[in-house]
Amino acid sequence: MQRQGFIDWMKALGMLLIVIGHIVGDPNNLFNLISQPIYTKQLGVCLFIFIMGWNLANTRQTDFRVVFNRLVPIYFYGLLFTLVLSFIFIFTKGDINESNYVPFFFGLNVLFNSFPANPTTWYIGTYLHILLFWFFCLRGKSITKKIVMQGFVVECVTRAVLLAMNQDFIAYMILPNWLTVFLLGGYLWDKKDTQWQPKAIAIIVLWVLILAIWASPWNVFFNSGTLPFRGLTLADEASSVWFTPAYSLLISIVYLVNTWALFELLRRLPKLQWVEFFARNSLITFIIHMPLIYGLMRVVYAQFEHAWMGRLALIMIIFVGCALVSELLQRYINIKYLQEKSWQISSNVLAHLRLSKDL
Repeated sequence: MQRQGFIDWMKALGMLLIVIGHIVGDPNNLFNLISQPIYTKQLGVCLFIFIMGWNLANTRQTDFRVVFNRLVPIYFYGLLFTLVLSFIFIFTKGDINESNYVPFFFGLNVLFNSFPANPTTWYIGTYLHILLFWFFCLRGKSITKKIVMQGFVVECVTRAVLLAMNQDFIAYMILPNWLTVFLLGGYLWDKKDTQWQPKAIAIIVLWVLILAIWASPWNVFFNSGTLPFRGLTLADEASSVWFTPAYSLLISIVYLVNTWALFELLRRLPKLQWVEFFARNSLITFIIHMPLIYGLMRVVYAQFEHAWMGRLALIMIIFVGCALVSELLQRYINIKYLQEKSWQISSNVLAHLRLSKDL
């Protein structure tokens, strides 16, 4: 598959939003206000899931090898760094951080109303579920407007039910929370026009104005201390029948509008080598950046008089440093070889089991 420049832009920007979000933290920071009631780092996740939808709709393979090849890198690097963290923590705190292993067991972490110790590994379970959903339900199909709308309804209803049950983290991690963004990627995959048009420029300008407005007067309606979504301060409305469905609908709209607007912008930007560098190293950066933030935060902040300077320095150190570590690792680890060998082993084991069953 030919490398597409806008995918690199979406990966690099998505990873940067996630890193900034985890370092900035403060819900009342302008960075987070532009996307309320979600946190702006979640838009980074939206971009990655949109790319999944785009690439899977564009794949020519339709067998399980597609799913398998995509799982090998995230499982390999995810388990590698989970083992490293366990080794460190067993000597420093007498704890192996067993919650970090749960996502690798069929993504069971999405059933627990909390994140793993390394918070970003929640995504591994959701990633698996999205791949399986594509394989069993969408493989070989064209994503139509009807399918996107059906997914939108399922997403809003599922999230509303879980939020009403106070299962906020499950509502965030479970596949339906990301369903429409994934389907949108599949629906738009064949739109290859890259020329600027007056309509596109108008859309981007309007989007920026909406972000500015959204970040200001609306802020008084949202709580600042709730995770993973920001709740509303209107307590009376929160107990009404219509509140939770409307709140869930608002979350989906924020996901979709921002993801689509960024797609319209980024697919018109040129390919750049440094963007490709951060894009191809986004997976390992995603997996390892949170433990490094925890480990380096106090040391880096102590070097600066002003908090904003410390945060900016930490963002640069984590974003660039993780990418460099990833680049180094990938020079010595041949992930394609691991995909081939593990597929051969798995195929041989399955063939042996079938033969034993026949005998």
